[in-house]
Amino acid sequence: MPERPSTTVASTPDKDLAVVRAMIDELQDYLLGDDVYRTLIVVTRRGEERIQSSCGDLLARLHKLEGQNRLLSTAQSEELAAFRRRMEAVTKTLQERFHALMEREIRARLNSLQWYLDDCDEDRRQCRVEYPFEIRNRQRIAEMLKVLGEKTPQEIRDKTAAIDRRLREMTVSADFVWDERVREVYPQAEYWYLYALPGA
Repeated sequence: MPERPSTTVASTPDKDLAVVRAMIDELQDYLLGDDVYRTLIVVTRRGEERIQSSCGDLLARLHKLEGQNRLLSTAQSEELAAFRRRMEAVTKTLQERFHALMEREIRARLNSLQWYLDDCDEDRRQCRVEYPFEIRNRQRIAEMLKVLGEKTPQEIRDKTAAIDRRLREMTVSADFVWDERVREVYPQAEYWYLYALPGA
């Protein structure tokens, strides 16, 4: 069993743009459906890939791409801006469904984090290995909470705060746990849980 934490390797801007393009193309149908998670077939430079799509995944990829804008060509930057406009137009029209799906996704991701933290009580070594992957749930929750803003139900606020308390209690300060190439996209003051690891 590995003792060193796994590394979450960031996908390239090219791949993220391809994934976001596919997500945006399917967004209206997704919002009109009932599933929180949807599998898409995305054509990238490496061929066809199966990608999990959701509100949180789309918002997380947009956040990362916008944070890496200096790495994009002019054409890519313009395409990204167009994706953001298309997303906002669709979600404005279907805002009630957009918010309802985000609330369901946040609850699902909070439950996943809770189960992970419960498992950490049993096996701290494996907990450290899995942390960089599992903490993706918290970052995606963060992006959805930004969109929900004041419309976030109090029950979700309370459960998020409870999960954060558990995370703070069981972690110690650490280097950035994801790919160093995207560190600047996630400032420590806001994304503190990406600069922490479960204590030994």
